[in-house]
Amino acid sequence: MSSVQRRSSLSNYRQRADDCVGRQNSAFPLPEQQEDTSEPRGDLIEPLALIDLASRSPEAARRRFPTYRLTRLVASRLDMDDTDIEHLTAMFQIKLPTPFSEFNRLFDRHLRNVITVYGLDTLFSDDGPGAHHHAIRPTGYDFHHDEVVAIDMEQWRADYRAMSDERQMLAASIIWLYRAGKDNRWLRRVPCTWHAADAIGHMRSAGALADWAQLVALYPGW
Repeated sequence: MSSVQRRSSLSNYRQRADDCVGRQNSAFPLPEQQEDTSEPRGDLIEPLALIDLASRSPEAARRRFPTYRLTRLVASRLDMDDTDIEHLTAMFQIKLPTPFSEFNRLFDRHLRNVITVYGLDTLFSDDGPGAHHHAIRPTGYDFHHDEVVAIDMEQWRADYRAMSDERQMLAASIIWLYRAGKDNRWLRRVPCTWHAADAIGHMRSAGALADWAQLVALYPGW
């Protein structure tokens, strides 16, 4: 190959390389094009910012939100407006129902599916008054007399303790949604104080995060 041909070939190679670098949708982005996982999106309220960051980097989320527990994260659902729910559903590609009345039906269906798929049947029964998810309530309690059934509650906690972490996280989240906040009736002397970032990271690794997010997003009140 002549020197002129080599220069022409080298020039063409450089041009192709420049073209590749300039593509925004390259299959192999350069390091400076990769998403920064150290900061959440700026347009999100605090609980959603934590979910957004923790779903990418639990370690970064723990540094950013050092005292944020899963309890608080689930309870924050009560303060979310329509825009917040749209952000949450967009993160996990959850389809929002319309009209709003469909939330009851879809939440009920997903709740029952989670209870069945994750083996939470011993913790929740389907004997309550009302339609849809209102019929589902935790076991271990005499709702007619408004008092704990000691032996049944002991069994409830034993079953809960025997579960894997992601199953406990889902069960505890259902309890917090049911109670619309913290609980010390069922969740006493059992694991439930996880840091929110750790819980999100574990549920993601266990393949349960999308189910958890859908429970929170579709929650219409109890």
